[in-house]
Amino acid sequence: DMEIVKEQPEWFRKALEVNHKSDFAEISGAKVHFMEWGSPLNPSVIMLHGNHAHAHWFQFIGALLVDKYHFVVMSFSGMGESEWRSRYDKDTFVADVWGVLKETKLIRPVIVGHSFGGMVALATAEKHSEDMSGLILVDFVVRRPENHIDWYKHLPPSKSPKVRPSKEELVQRFRLMPPQQCKNQFLLDFIAERSVRKTDQGWSWTFDPSTYDNLEVGNDQHETLMQLNCPVSFIYGENTMEFDTGNSIEEMKELLPEGSSVVALADAQHHLMLDKPIEFVDELDKLIQGFF
Repeated sequence: DMEIVKEQPEWFRKALEVNHKSDFAEISGAKVHFMEWGSPLNPSVIMLHGNHAHAHWFQFIGALLVDKYHFVVMSFSGMGESEWRSRYDKDTFVADVWGVLKETKLIRPVIVGHSFGGMVALATAEKHSEDMSGLILVDFVVRRPENHIDWYKHLPPSKSPKVRPSKEELVQRFRLMPPQQCKNQFLLDFIAERSVRKTDQGWSWTFDPSTYDNLEVGNDQHETLMQLNCPVSFIYGENTMEFDTGNSIEEMKELLPEGSSVVALADAQHHLMLDKPIEFVDELDKLIQGFF
């Protein structure tokens, strides 16, 4: 019953052709990849990706918003085209973000974070919210301490990267995490192609399996949220399965600072920008406008 879209639509092909800069910022000894669109005179926005994802997930978003914002997407160290480190923790990822901000000369940016990127966006705001125009959390919920779950604590210890003999074999195995269907196969194909890299042994995923080995998030995110010196908005997929208990969205709404905007994106799950790309960009644009 789900109409699968395999061909890249014209809007997407055009988005990929939009002029942008693709470069690296040197941050504490690792090269961190970013892509940048739009005039530096426009309001600054940086968007942070989820669990083991990368900048290209949001390439079409920067392109569609090129005329309105100075828009940057990036890949955390250990992910995408960014270099790997010997060790990562929460502060590593915050430093990655602030290093890219400095490199691209973003001014009082809006920071948008999806999923794991929402956790990093909030941690960045905890340190730097007085220098931000706003924070947008995308399908990332904050829980009260008693309901907080450190998801990465339940991951098996990291192993060396899986290697496959052919690129095709690995690309075929690409799946969204948490698992969900997505009718926009052209987007999954585009992302999968950019989620693999050639090694001496064969083909492997781009992410470093050890990225979460030393991650400590802490259960005080609700306090952070209340003490920010910038406005916050929250957008989530109406059908998201990321939050297994039904009341976590309600809890998030209660914990958000008074006056925060909340948007439920219709017919979308956790990976809402892939489920409803055009609608997501429209809603994101409105939320960013709300800060200026």
